[in-house]
Amino acid sequence: MKERNLIKEAGCSWIEVDNKIHRFHVADTSHPQVQEIYDKLDEMALKIKGLGYVPNTDFVLHELEEEQKEQFVFQHSEKIAVAFGLITTSRPKPIRVFKNLRVCGDCHTAIKYISMATGREIVLRDSNRFHHIKNGTCSCNDYW
Repeated sequence: MKERNLIKEAGCSWIEVDNKIHRFHVADTSHPQVQEIYDKLDEMALKIKGLGYVPNTDFVLHELEEEQKEQFVFQHSEKIAVAFGLITTSRPKPIRVFKNLRVCGDCHTAIKYISMATGREIVLRDSNRFHHIKNGTCSCNDYW
């Protein structure tokens, strides 16, 4: 890739709330509500682990300790956007998140569990398809 001057596009996710686009990158701390967002992420991590979710740290490319990998995988942009959606919208309105790249397997699984834990419908549009997630089930039948 370097020889051809190609660079990989950075992953980002965005969500529209009250006619305003909120954009997030991995481990993003730039949002004014960052503390609330990460508190919600921590809360969701505990809830979904209680339901059986096990983080898949194979999606973390860095050489880190397993616990650090777990923390890192929970800072993917789509999870941050979903957490923001949970604190800024209410039922029955679905949470709609858009992502410029393909969603990773861990995020797909985690968001299914978040949907189950919260009773919220989550629509995730990645670079391949729309994922309509409701009660822990995705419209893609886990094929994406």
